Amino acid sequence: MNKSAVSSICKVSVKYFICQVFFIVVVEFLSHSSSFALGNLFFKQLTANPLEARVGTMYQFGDNKLRLDIGNSIDLQTIQLSDSLPFSLGTDFFTLTRLRSEGRLKFPVETADFYFGINAATKWNTSEPTSWSARLRLAHISSHLVDGYATDSVFVRQKPFVYSREFIEGIIAAEFSPSIRIYGGLTCVWSSQPRSANRFIPELGFDGTYKLSKTFSFNYGYDFKIIGVNDVYKAVHAVQAGIFLETSDNKGYLLTLYGYRGSSVHGMFFNQDDAYLGIGFQVIF
Repeated sequence: MNKSAVSSICKVSVKYFICQVFFIVVVEFLSHSSSFALGNLFFKQLTANPLEARVGTMYQFGDNKLRLDIGNSIDLQTIQLSDSLPFSLGTDFFTLTRLRSEGRLKFPVETADFYFGINAATKWNTSEPTSWSARLRLAHISSHLVDGYATDSVFVRQKPFVYSREFIEGIIAAEFSPSIRIYGGLTCVWSSQPRSANRFIPELGFDGTYKLSKTFSFNYGYDFKIIGVNDVYKAVHAVQAGIFLETSDNKGYLLTLYGYRGSSVHGMFFNQDDAYLGIGFQVIF
């Protein structure tokens, strides 16, 4: 192993160690001044936003592609900043994986995106029945070519490259009732490889739930972003709607339809467009 490779490995190891120590210190500090948050997430995940932690899979009609999402977002601590202003600290770890179908239950992995970071959120009321919430996420995402890229079972030249970005994302949301929430936000990428990806990503959307019965509800959401590559900006639309079967305490199964149009969510294909409809399920816990 040459000196440059050893130096690179050492730098990555040091950065990883520093991140680990920082996270442990923060959690240890908060454990002496707050209570553990149990149950559901303090800030409800954005239903249609692809960059949310999920456990589930989705089949894309027409191109024999599948997406497999594995991960979780966890509230670690809650702090009462005042009588009417709670605050939470949590973490996100998940993967977005794209697979292709080769028949006979064979699904080679084309690409995998790894996301990890920390988040903070708060809630407040201004007037009934409207409530407000906000979330801040500090995160890293990287993408990797795994079993190769193929079209109609024929491998095409898709060279792997380094895709990595560190960013901060802020979202503010207004919930008018349990049935509807609208939100807006901005992602600021301060470190990116390749550098052709633009640094600012505005975002708007809405989501909600309509109760059908004691155990069934209709969940829906729409997410809109503007993503730029080499200063050429494109709209990205993501929509999700499905039926949720609640088993206990907002936990259960979600059978859902997906729609997506715009720049690919996968980093290996960040400069390519995707357009598909899909069907899948998620485990909600």
